[in-house]
Amino acid sequence: MIIDVVGAGSLGLLYGGKLQASGERVRFWTRTSVQADQLKRDGIRITEKDAEIHIRPYEIQAYPISQLANHWNKTPGDWMLLTVKQTHINDFIEQAATLKLEIRQPFKIACYQNGLGHLEKLQAALPSALLCSAITTEGAKRTKGEVNRAGYGKTHLGLSMSLAKMNVGIIDEQQIFTLARVVQQAGFDCTVSNEIDKLIYRKLLINAVINPLTAIWRIPNGELLHMKERVSIMHQLYDEAMTVYGAMNVQLEGDLWDQIQAVCRDTVSNTSSMLADVLHKRITEVESINGSIIRMAKEFNLKVPTHEMLFHLIQGMQSEGVS
Repeated sequence: MIIDVVGAGSLGLLYGGKLQASGERVRFWTRTSVQADQLKRDGIRITEKDAEIHIRPYEIQAYPISQLANHWNKTPGDWMLLTVKQTHINDFIEQAATLKLEIRQPFKIACYQNGLGHLEKLQAALPSALLCSAITTEGAKRTKGEVNRAGYGKTHLGLSMSLAKMNVGIIDEQQIFTLARVVQQAGFDCTVSNEIDKLIYRKLLINAVINPLTAIWRIPNGELLHMKERVSIMHQLYDEAMTVYGAMNVQLEGDLWDQIQAVCRDTVSNTSSMLADVLHKRITEVESINGSIIRMAKEFNLKVPTHEMLFHLIQGMQSEGVS
């Protein structure tokens, strides 16, 4: 199987490296040619609890995303793992628009993005594509050419009902099960879920409570629980989001407040992706995370003032291109 991994961040390198180590043919697609050249020069080293994987430089296939059509049109891949952040979805769509897609064999994409909105945007741009949501709790940290598998989590694949795709059939679902088996063989706990939307909303809630606060206070996830003032703001975000979910009739299993606190404890030393973006003066995903909560609230004439305040605070921080 040929698997194209779009995005060479910690998550993309973790999945791509382990898939290649398990025998799959993997092509990495990076934002710039400098990043591609670095992968081909340094290779990939993945460290785990009791193992180390080293993909040597001469084994790496890595190209800038601008060359996607040149390679893909000659040798189409079987699955594409889209691991870029929401902020780079438009760049991917621009390059994917030049692909020669075969109607009889759908263009298959597993989407790893946080938040909401990317699936609809991708479907509008690539109407013939099979879009599979990938929700993962895997943790990975990258330092130069080395990726540390910081947390062993679960990966769920599934079709979102929000797309209302009329052309999804039994064959398409079988292909998702095939991808799940391949990911399992690479060493991940991966299953196919027929309730992927619940997992999407669950992850959105967790990210909307944890990420902006860690970005504002510049602290790892676990430290959110160290002060009652922090926990109080967390609960305000939680209560506002749950009111919106109630209006939407989004029903999630278990005690979500307990689950949010458990995530903080399980990822005690983790730097959230939003904090990492703020520290590196990059555009954050707050638009697709807390911004999604705000937009859903407006549809039901609900107020979510804490989400709105954090949204504007994050948006007002320095970002890429500002000196």
